[in-house]
Amino acid sequence: MFLGTFDVKNDCVVDRKNNGVAFKACYLFSENHYDYWKKLYPNLNWNWGMFGENLTISGLNEDNLYIGDIYKVGEALIQVTQPREPCFKFGYKFGSQKAIKQFIDYGYSGSYIRILEEGYVSKGDTFQLNKQAKNSITTTQFFNLLFTKNKDKKLIKAIINNNSLPLRKREKLKIFL
Repeated sequence: MFLGTFDVKNDCVVDRKNNGVAFKACYLFSENHYDYWKKLYPNLNWNWGMFGENLTISGLNEDNLYIGDIYKVGEALIQVTQPREPCFKFGYKFGSQKAIKQFIDYGYSGSYIRILEEGYVSKGDTFQLNKQAKNSITTTQFFNLLFTKNKDKKLIKAIINNNSLPLRKREKLKIFL
């Protein structure tokens, strides 16, 4: 699979206004979340890519994935940009618009990335942290700030004041799809 500046080669991007742009060139989702969703929707035809992700990643943990982190994967150099915000198409895929609220309540959205250096990635490639973002938040924290009614004021203040967030352990992640 070739990760290009604006999208994944041979991936059909219908909505160029909201997808297939530099900061949303590729969508990652954790294989670890599939079991949770399979229990909610056991009658769906389950396969990798069910959430619209370009890459299904084994061990991807949004609690340890910071906005701005730079990773080397395969030949590509990528940067974490933002969590996914579900839209009506997600509900359509799952056969119910209540799936959108379930996705938000679950709190693990996957992450969009931008491609700093284009290149091929393959099943079994690992993510190697190249540069850790400073003064950042995780994709989980960002997602919760978007959708939580009661915002974490300390977190918002820390972001505004550019306070350092605690460093996290470094993990090896492998492409599952």
